[in-house]
Amino acid sequence: MSGNNIPANPKTRFGWPLVHRREEFRKKSEAGTTATHRVVLQGQTRDLPITRIHQNVPRYRLENGRTASAQVEYLAKNPSAREDLFIGDPEMLDAQETQHTLLLSLANKSHLRRFFEYPPNKQVDPILLDHDGFVVNGNRRLSTWRDLYLEDKAKYGHFEYIDVVVLPQVDSKAIDRLEAELQIEKDIKADYTWDAEANMMLSRREREGYSDKDLAELYGKKESQVTELIDMRNYAAEFLKSRGKENMWSTVSGAELAFRRIVTTRQKVGSTGRQELFKEAAFALIDKPEEVNDSLHDAINGMANNIVPIVEKLRAAFDVIPPAVDADTENLFGSAPAKGDLVELALTKEISKPENAPKAREIIVDFIESQKLLKRENKTVNKLLDCCGKANSALQEAINIGLGPDTKIDGVEAQLAIIESQVQKIRAFLKV
Repeated sequence: MSGNNIPANPKTRFGWPLVHRREEFRKKSEAGTTATHRVVLQGQTRDLPITRIHQNVPRYRLENGRTASAQVEYLAKNPSAREDLFIGDPEMLDAQETQHTLLLSLANKSHLRRFFEYPPNKQVDPILLDHDGFVVNGNRRLSTWRDLYLEDKAKYGHFEYIDVVVLPQVDSKAIDRLEAELQIEKDIKADYTWDAEANMMLSRREREGYSDKDLAELYGKKESQVTELIDMRNYAAEFLKSRGKENMWSTVSGAELAFRRIVTTRQKVGSTGRQELFKEAAFALIDKPEEVNDSLHDAINGMANNIVPIVEKLRAAFDVIPPAVDADTENLFGSAPAKGDLVELALTKEISKPENAPKAREIIVDFIESQKLLKRENKTVNKLLDCCGKANSALQEAINIGLGPDTKIDGVEAQLAIIESQVQKIRAFLKV
């Protein structure tokens, strides 16, 4: 392909106009090729032709799962951007430029750019495009190659033209399934943060009407795992909103286990009022993980296991007045709440105040630490009895099994002498 065949449009670096993309694919198809790439599409295995095109031709797919969280965070940080930037017309230049920036950031985090900065590392697998030229698989690679080529055309000239496979026309659900098979099931733990995975699933549930069961089948999970992940995402969204950080998903990407612990333990703490208090207390711990003398998920679990005394200590520390019962309160509890629920609801509101969260966190952490210390002390106090019990069991087993005609007795007498000596030391201690 000569440079004269590139459309005379100064804004084509992030994809030629649709009519030109289609024309390019038509010409390549007519030219023919012997190289093929195997793809499983709609349950059928197909060997599709590999085509070589200029890197400027394709456009990024905005529904890319890896950028699900990054997109909503970008909109939160850039209020002047179009609200439909990532859900509107994907042909728009501002959408493609922004998606390019987000993809580059992900490529840097996964060291993909570092890999391709070394010139001997060239393209191996083709980029997959849908029939309109949007990237189904290989968005991060394409963004990296485009950036490297722009940076140094001589050094990275091998990325000017790229191998692609253009898929036949199929519906969006078939594309979603193909993306799942190519990316999610293979490397989701390496390349997808938990929040991006959850936001991607939620987006597809809303856009395509997928049920949790559909999503589970699509991504090779149990339905309960999908439900749990979206519940975690909802708690994280509530946490971010309450802290004035709505959609700042990068701030909670490292707190996956903490939000999972909230989901898995909230039900066991008791009534609705206590569950609300537990959630807000967990949020206070997540606020300052460096002040928790344990992992966040272990601390949240410790709080759930000691919720009754912790609630009492919080009630003693904060003077609260139960709120009047209104429609919102009844909707929360499903009926007229008990007095205890109202007190705990008031306590929840109190510890959620920024000025009170540090004190609440200190009370919770101190109590959890005191319980751990008490357990260690109890273990030390009972250590002598526990060890004597284990020694007795071991000797009983030796008598029951080891006293046989073929038993080797060499060294046994020496061991018994040591045991008797140790027993005398314990007896002497008991007489003190």
